[in-house]
Amino acid sequence: MADQSVHRKQFEEAKILHNNGVDGDKKAVIKANEMLLKLREAEPENALIEAYYGSTLVLLGRDAVKILERADKAQEGLDSLNRAVSLDSNQKEIRLLRGNICLRLPESFFHCSGTAIEDFNFLLDHYKENSNYLTPKQVREVLRNLSAAYQNAEKPDKANSVVQRLNQLELKKKS
Repeated sequence: MADQSVHRKQFEEAKILHNNGVDGDKKAVIKANEMLLKLREAEPENALIEAYYGSTLVLLGRDAVKILERADKAQEGLDSLNRAVSLDSNQKEIRLLRGNICLRLPESFFHCSGTAIEDFNFLLDHYKENSNYLTPKQVREVLRNLSAAYQNAEKPDKANSVVQRLNQLELKKKS
């Protein structure tokens, strides 16, 4: 039991470092990756740890100087994120992470806009079933990202349809 609480505390610290890394702190990315690697070794079936580990790999790729290292780290990160989804496909946080990463990777190289679309639709479907599943801010962000993913996948009609949904949501919010 003591190990669990220590791991949980380390994981929360690693998530903070991860989020700082998302915002551009390269040293935080390295530290988060090191921490998550150790946590992953201790809990190899923990889907959330696997997802954040994968995300830090993608961030290491983002920060790499060499093109090949960028691509290799990003692919390795995507593989970890896909593994995390296979470990727990209903975990909202994992779907948000993977969807956001897939949206931001170059479609011409990684071909993962379809995965982003799948994740964002998954989140919106669960939100339809339970309006507490996502915050209003998350709903707007997911809709914006879904529209962008459809654009990346060269499906402008679907992208426009999502934008219309978002506009309707914004109108409701104002009234």
